[in-house]
Amino acid sequence: MRKLLSFRIQRRSLRFALPRTGSVKEMINWAYRTRYFLCVMTLYIVIYEWGSSSPLPSDDKEIHFTELEYFQGSVVITQGLVEHQRTSSELLSEQGASTICPVHPHNLVGYLDVDELLLFENSSWFEIEQRNPDISPGGHFIPSDCVPLHKVAIIIPLRNRDFQLSLLLAHMHPVWQRQGIEYKVFVITQIEGALFNRAKLLNIGVSEAVQDGTYDCYVFHDVDLLLEDDRCLYQCYDLNPRHISMYLDKFSYEPLSYRLHCQEYRGRQTIIEKLNQYFDGPPVVENFGGVSMVTAEQFHRTNGFSNLYWGWGGEDDDFYTRLVKKGYAAENPHGEKCSFRMIPHSHESENARNTARHSLLRFAAYRMEKEGYNTLRYQVISYEKNSLYTNITVDVGRPSEYMEEFLYLQGEECKLRMPWMK
Repeated sequence: MRKLLSFRIQRRSLRFALPRTGSVKEMINWAYRTRYFLCVMTLYIVIYEWGSSSPLPSDDKEIHFTELEYFQGSVVITQGLVEHQRTSSELLSEQGASTICPVHPHNLVGYLDVDELLLFENSSWFEIEQRNPDISPGGHFIPSDCVPLHKVAIIIPLRNRDFQLSLLLAHMHPVWQRQGIEYKVFVITQIEGALFNRAKLLNIGVSEAVQDGTYDCYVFHDVDLLLEDDRCLYQCYDLNPRHISMYLDKFSYEPLSYRLHCQEYRGRQTIIEKLNQYFDGPPVVENFGGVSMVTAEQFHRTNGFSNLYWGWGGEDDDFYTRLVKKGYAAENPHGEKCSFRMIPHSHESENARNTARHSLLRFAAYRMEKEGYNTLRYQVISYEKNSLYTNITVDVGRPSEYMEEFLYLQGEECKLRMPWMK
């Protein structure tokens, strides 16, 4: 049997051996066989690398991600997303209008004078409400002369920024109305007493929007960014998510991209590195914070944001990694029309820089299916429909003792043991 096997291997090997003599046709056949063999072997190596790229060592015990946060009392468990995109006929039948709102509205004004707003705006909430009479309680607007193509949930994470919120809504409500979209503003306010968790608040915004109705577009909007041109449209499309706050005055209106701090884990490449191998050193990522937009399907496929980013930084890079893993690319079809002015503000002590964010980012693609929107837990403290927005005050919990210890570990950030490994 051993001799027979050896003979078969030798025969198979001879098929790929370079012929010593022979016609041109034989040489061509040999070249095709060799190329086929190399292609098959390359495919096998690629599949093996991707399939075996889990960063968990076999001797580590994995715990459930909900053990990394602490709550007292009952919590809200997230509901599934509605991914249905309404057709034109469904839109017309819903509202009885005769026309669909244009993709590019005709009543846009272009450049907006943000300087005047920042210098002289001191309106009360009542005055802002009087200037926007068509907005229903809860910050809901539906165009009266056409049927909107998009139903948009605008989600704003907040804590201790009421003045900035008034500036943002005084400026943006007229813009959103001119753009001919149906929208509702959800302000998700985190209570005091724990590190700020922007990513969790955005997940909560989606969870509450799902319970409120069917939205086909989610806009994640920082409270301190004011749009400078209303031709930058707040619309989602199926092909790719959109990141429209690429041009900020804070960064001299230059698109921001940067290298991730950590490069590899035990010789295994991260998903971002696989897509950026032509760079020297750590991979390059695009900034995906500020103002970004995703469809319900895009959010669902990436399992939303990670809930592990307590304090400032990292959650938008993590979400960008998830999008890349699913084959998406960030788009900004309106170019430099999408520029923003940042409202000056001081840094909050309860939003300290997350020193563990680099370590968490190394495992962003690995965690995507296991942790995110599907592990979100929170408590609703109050639900208020104000005249210009819906305010939902929530308790997002706090890091567990085990997670808190991880957040403040000092040392080599790219070699820290992950908090879900015991």
